[in-house]
Amino acid sequence: MQQAQRFDYIILGAGAAGLSLLLRMLQQPALSQKQILLIDRSPKTSNDRTWCFWEQAPGFFEHLVHHQWPALWVKHPNGAKALQMKGYTYKMIRGIDFYRHAFAQIKQAANVQVVFAPVQHVSVHEGVVTVQDIRYQAEHIFSSVLLQEPSLKPGQHYLLQHFKGWWIETARPCFNPQEADFMNFCTPQHHGAAFVYALPVSPTRALIEYTLFTPEPLTDAQYEEGLTRFINQQLTLSTGQYRITDMETGIIPMTNLRFPLQEGRVTYIGTAGGQTKASTGYTFQNIQKHSQAIVHRLTNGLPLPPPNTPARYGFYDSVLLRILSERKPEGADVFYRLFTKNPATRLFKFLDSETAWWQELALMATVQQGPFIKAAIQELRLAAKNR
Repeated sequence: MQQAQRFDYIILGAGAAGLSLLLRMLQQPALSQKQILLIDRSPKTSNDRTWCFWEQAPGFFEHLVHHQWPALWVKHPNGAKALQMKGYTYKMIRGIDFYRHAFAQIKQAANVQVVFAPVQHVSVHEGVVTVQDIRYQAEHIFSSVLLQEPSLKPGQHYLLQHFKGWWIETARPCFNPQEADFMNFCTPQHHGAAFVYALPVSPTRALIEYTLFTPEPLTDAQYEEGLTRFINQQLTLSTGQYRITDMETGIIPMTNLRFPLQEGRVTYIGTAGGQTKASTGYTFQNIQKHSQAIVHRLTNGLPLPPPNTPARYGFYDSVLLRILSERKPEGADVFYRLFTKNPATRLFKFLDSETAWWQELALMATVQQGPFIKAAIQELRLAAKNR
């Protein structure tokens, strides 16, 4: 058998998780002599996605922020609320800017090798990855791809956050680039919880993204119908008054299924490592926290993986997933009530898993008590049964 080429670290996947981890590694002088191999199926050469997130202080990728909004709205057929941001800003990073920056840094790093090809096999206990019949071995493998699909246990929930977005341009100024629709529920809810992000980056250019929380994705025609209806009715733009310059799609799992954090020499990162918040699909900032924690442990000789989110947040996610799955009450009503009954800062901290217990109690007091208490009891019974 061919002897494996040796590396200190192998990273599987050149998406947000893999590149965030690698770039943080490259910032650490203590890791500058470590030999790193990055493997992905193909080069990242298109603007295939956009990441949006809230943040208080400038972050690790602040220089890549394409646009940011100091003001956000949540809208519903029952009314609209301007969120009191109090130091938070909603930020956007375009995929293509992220990829170009990452690979420019990688090109200058003598200790990093990149292979673009499908992975044939991974031996988690030996730490060996086979690509194009070549074997690569490392002490640690960081994978943003699940190597073995976990199975749902009875009672666990699995929804999809799926979306299609259009970048549109208008001939005349139509938008205020200082304000964005964070969640606009003024769209039909017959498929399930559905809302639209309206994210203007100039008076004539915006990303309009139709997003749903449902068990199955829609057809292209259904996404396009939802986008066209919103643009026509909510933005009051007829088809001839705008043009589509780019588009993006995506599917993110929303599940309380427990992903394995580690198998043998493999540490999972990104969605595969449980960094997607189960009840909302938010991922980018969780990836940054996870990457920072991993690099801290590597530089200080601590065991992997880093500690996961406190268990109580998993329980909260399970309760909300049950509500969203059963649609009693409807997801649009749940989220609108949360944002109208709570300060935005409390919700942001809660969604970032950074709240104190008293803040969580205050938030729980604002939800529809009957359905949430029932869902919580069902989740507690299920947890006790599965022990």
